[in-house]
Amino acid sequence: MFKKRLVLERNKKIFSTWILILIFILFAVLFGYGESESYNQKIIEENERLKKIDQQIKTVKNEINNLQKKESGYLEALHKIEKLLQDAEKEMQTTEKDLKLAQKEIKIAEDEFALEKDKLKKNTKVLENILREIYKYHRVDFLVILFTSQSFSDFITRYRYVKKILSFDVQIINDIRQQIKKTNDKKMSLENREEILSLLKKEVEKERENIQFSIESKKSIIHKIDSQKEAYLKSLKELEQSSLDIKNIIERVYKEQKEASQKTPLKESLVITLKPKKGILSLPIQGEIISQYGRQKNTDFNTYTFNSGIDISAPLGEVVHASGSGEVIYAGSIKGYGQIIIIDHGGRVTTLYAHLSKILIALGSKVKKDQIIGNVGDSGGVPSPRLHFEVRVEGKPTDPMDWL
Repeated sequence: MFKKRLVLERNKKIFSTWILILIFILFAVLFGYGESESYNQKIIEENERLKKIDQQIKTVKNEINNLQKKESGYLEALHKIEKLLQDAEKEMQTTEKDLKLAQKEIKIAEDEFALEKDKLKKNTKVLENILREIYKYHRVDFLVILFTSQSFSDFITRYRYVKKILSFDVQIINDIRQQIKKTNDKKMSLENREEILSLLKKEVEKERENIQFSIESKKSIIHKIDSQKEAYLKSLKELEQSSLDIKNIIERVYKEQKEASQKTPLKESLVITLKPKKGILSLPIQGEIISQYGRQKNTDFNTYTFNSGIDISAPLGEVVHASGSGEVIYAGSIKGYGQIIIIDHGGRVTTLYAHLSKILIALGSKVKKDQIIGNVGDSGGVPSPRLHFEVRVEGKPTDPMDWL
């Protein structure tokens, strides 16, 4: 009986020892799982961010290609318009040449008209004097000449001579009048031609002005496209650098995981993902939302970009609050985003706060909802102070308004 009791007590001790060992192993496994899950979550999130940036790089490259095609189209249009301007300039030169010639001919016609008019005036004066003298002093002489004819035929002959004498100066005057009429008609015709050429010149000048305006307009558009293209190229470089930064973060996380796995065995496990629900998160800052989540159109260049969050306008230095409780898994700077903070809220839900001027919390810090974490800034190359805010599930962006 005594021996039996000893055996039972010994078995109890052995059983207790095994229980302690099992508890120790269980704690080790749970601890290892916690670290494993944390590392795996970070890796998943960083991989998703990397995919997103790669997609953004692809989008920006497509935008650059589209802008280059647009620029090529505008350059071709500009070339055609400049050709039209050259044709208009040639037409203007021809019109101006014809106009100068017409004005020269008008001047000659005016001089001829003045000369013929002067001749008419002088001859009219002479004729008036002749007639006055004839009728005043030699009226009878002509009658004597006519009525002293020897025969009827002689009378007719003498009559013709007298008539010729009397009509000679009158014919000269009539000829001069006809010449004046011809010169005047020519002058009027030239003046009409001058008027038509003047109107044509005005039309060509107007056409030239319109073409010049069109050229300036096309040049302005090309300049805008060049500026936009430069901005996209700059953005592309920043995104490529961001991709490299994310890769470095992933490599660091992998290294940390490898070092931890050498100490504690790791296990994979399923994680329940939270679903969007109004009111789970709060707006990190009060201000005007100047850019919504999703596809955005640039009306000037008819191009599209994707906004992975919302942009909130706020004064420089305004405090930024955590949208929810969680752990800071990243606090640093990434090109294109500027200074950023990423908070893990559990359930594979993270929030991102970008373009900060100051980061007021450290990596690994535990934060509470509405706790101050930083200040609004304009880092990352944005044109004005703002907060870029994202909500991500399993690393993929979602519409923040579904959570607020």
